[in-house]
Amino acid sequence: MNRKVLYFLIISFIGFFAIYSSTMSKNPILPFFAKSLITYEFEEQFIGYVFAASTIPGILVSMFAGRLSDVYGRKKLLLISTIIFASAPFFYLFAFNIWILIIIRFYHGFSTAIFVPVATAAIAESYPEKKGKYISSFSSITLVGRFLAPLTGGAILFITNEYYYGVYIGCAISGTIALSLTLILYRIRHQDSEHAEPANKSSLTIKEFLKGFKKVLSNKDILTTSFVQASQYFAYGIVETYVILYAKSLNFDAWKIGVILAILTLMLVVFKPLMGSISDKMGRRIIIIIGILISGGVSLLIPFTTNYFGVLLIICGFGIGMAMVISSTAAYVSDISKREDYGTAIGTLSTIMDIGQTIGLILSGYVIIVFSFGGVFVMVGVVLLFAALIFSFV
Repeated sequence: MNRKVLYFLIISFIGFFAIYSSTMSKNPILPFFAKSLITYEFEEQFIGYVFAASTIPGILVSMFAGRLSDVYGRKKLLLISTIIFASAPFFYLFAFNIWILIIIRFYHGFSTAIFVPVATAAIAESYPEKKGKYISSFSSITLVGRFLAPLTGGAILFITNEYYYGVYIGCAISGTIALSLTLILYRIRHQDSEHAEPANKSSLTIKEFLKGFKKVLSNKDILTTSFVQASQYFAYGIVETYVILYAKSLNFDAWKIGVILAILTLMLVVFKPLMGSISDKMGRRIIIIIGILISGGVSLLIPFTTNYFGVLLIICGFGIGMAMVISSTAAYVSDISKREDYGTAIGTLSTIMDIGQTIGLILSGYVIIVFSFGGVFVMVGVVLLFAALIFSFV
């Protein structure tokens, strides 16, 4: 088998099992597990912190992880992240109260925060002429894991009569497979120069280390692209959460609501590789602009749509638009960066993305109180259209 194909398959399967493991640790088990650990009434207010704990590392370390991989090599950082993927599920077996669970979730969050930008940077430098196609294909494979995880977790809970630790044993098995594949990847000796790991830079000064951040953070194209992706995930977090509640307010059956979310994931899985491949040929900017205009435009229609099939069509449009955006953003920032700065650039993209998604979920909670669903979805549309305007003219 061609070395490039083998490399892509291994890193993609690492991503599949890693994201499958981390998603199963959260959906659908986490809210039930957290509530089971509450011993005092005042602790209920901290359930939100359980969910937020795993997102904080993405804000804190994604950019630094990317920079470290630029300096010390992708494989070392991938190994660290998969060690966390494999070890974190075992700690849930010792979560005897909600405070310990918060600490475990915080530790677990470092796995994805490190893995995603580093793996993306590794693929970008390995396939320079087709990075849009390969980054998007890798992302779609991880999305399949994200899609299957709640189904598996729910099945385990059902079969074991809600034995929570059984789910986390399943997470541990999947995380261990990801670690094992990383060890295989670690042994591969690539003859191609683009796979070569950097030379030992243990003598690197702090000034030289920080120089990479300065180059990336002073690049307005990288920052505006990061703003676009942050806006898209600002919207995605809100749509994913509130379209469920909106559908429920319209008295749709539970299975129909499940189909809505499944369709959203399906659109991302199917269209990301396609749009990434198109962006390799047509250029990234036009695909990003069209995508964010589509997702922003259809978001404005949600509160005016009460028909089930109308909602499904809108969600399809939102998913396709989002696929166009996120299939091209990581590839675009690597296009406008030097190879030795790929990790820093993509890590910056991930950090700003996490900030955008976090702000969206927090802000929407206040907006819905005052303006109901209409205000929430109009806010999403306005933010996306504003992002398209900024990206088009800055």
